[in-house]
Amino acid sequence: MNSPIWDALADWELNADFDSPNTSRIQAAFDAQHSKYLIYKGHQGKRILYHFTRMVAADPDSLRLHTKRIYLSIACFHRDSLEGAFADFLLVLGKRGPKLRQRLFEQARSVMKPKVRNIIQRAIEEDDLSELSKLSTKYSVLIDGRFQPASLNT
Repeated sequence: MNSPIWDALADWELNADFDSPNTSRIQAAFDAQHSKYLIYKGHQGKRILYHFTRMVAADPDSLRLHTKRIYLSIACFHRDSLEGAFADFLLVLGKRGPKLRQRLFEQARSVMKPKVRNIIQRAIEEDDLSELSKLSTKYSVLIDGRFQPASLNT
C-alpha cells in the first residue's frame, strides 16, 4: 500500500511540473550550496556558475568560493565570467598568496582573452592592482568602478 504522498507524486501531471526548467534552476542552487569539491562535475555548469557568483558577492572573503568560481568559469569556457572572477579574486587576495595567484593564473590563462591575460599577468607580477581598472566590470561582483576595495585601504 502506497502513502498518499507517493500516490500524488506518481501522478503524471505533477511529475511534469518536476521536470520543468524551474526544477533544474532550483537543483542548481542546492548543488552550489552543498558542493564539497573545488571542481564541479555535472551538467549544470553555467547555472552553478551563476550561484557561485552570487555566493562570492555574499561572502567575498571566501577563497574557496573564488577558486570554485574561477575553475567553473574555466570548465564552462566562459571568458567573460573568468575575467570578472579573476578580478574579484585578485582584489580580495591583494598581495597575499603569490603562489596561489600564479597557480590559478597558469590554469586559467588559456581560456582568457589575450588582452585580459596580459593585464592580469602584469597585475600579478608587479603586485599592482591598478592594472585591473582596464578590465570589464560586467561580470565582477566586487568592483565598484574605483578599484579600491576596503581591504586595500588599510
